Amino acid sequence: MPRPETDTTNTMPQNSTDAIGHFSNYVAQFDAYYQQRPEFEERMALWGGLLDKYAVPGGTAIDMGCGTGVFSLYLAAKGAQVVGVDGAAEMVAFCNERRLERHLDNVRFMQGRLPTIDESGLSPADLLISSSVVEYVPDLDATLRLFARLVKPGGTLIVSMPNASSVSRCYERLRYRLTGEPAIYRHILHFTSPSGLQARLQRHGFVSLEAHHYTHYTRAAKLARAVGLPPALTEDLFVAVFRKAAR
Repeated sequence: MPRPETDTTNTMPQNSTDAIGHFSNYVAQFDAYYQQRPEFEERMALWGGLLDKYAVPGGTAIDMGCGTGVFSLYLAAKGAQVVGVDGAAEMVAFCNERRLERHLDNVRFMQGRLPTIDESGLSPADLLISSSVVEYVPDLDATLRLFARLVKPGGTLIVSMPNASSVSRCYERLRYRLTGEPAIYRHILHFTSPSGLQARLQRHGFVSLEAHHYTHYTRAAKLARAVGLPPALTEDLFVAVFRKAAR
């Protein structure tokens, strides 16, 4: 599932009953953002650096909520054996088209809704990634338990989520309560911080390696940055890296 945290509320369909339905409505348009919008370029640069750093050469990877397959295909092009999972059939179909276009036989895509996916089609991987997905799932702890089962001992988990400390997030959450806009906030269920996510994952045998904040260029975020607030307050998203303890 892709990240929606851009100002698209006036252009995207808003009648979907859940996040999967919401994202199913604009698959190709969202994929095009990676070539059109600076916040997506920033996201790709940050995530690409982390994937370069933590992907095991010739190893295995799972992309939970793969969306249009940008990161799955990136990892496959680097030689990993990849499984991309998404709740939207439209996303999975789009990913398979891209896979065929690029002649990649070391990546496959399957449909599944977190946290109740069919694990029989998956084996524990060296790397599991989930980019701006888990904030939409009703049961976050069950989802993190699933992730723990699907990461090999000594393997790596990379997760991004909405930053609860962001000035922009606080403003948008208040605005949503008062006006119902941005409409995407009807689907966002979880906000946290790198330390908050770390506390949840420690129970599943993970230790924190690094975390980075990044943004999506809302007006409130720009204002917070202009007055010199630290990234933990100015950036709307964070990505955190965890290592699962070896047995």
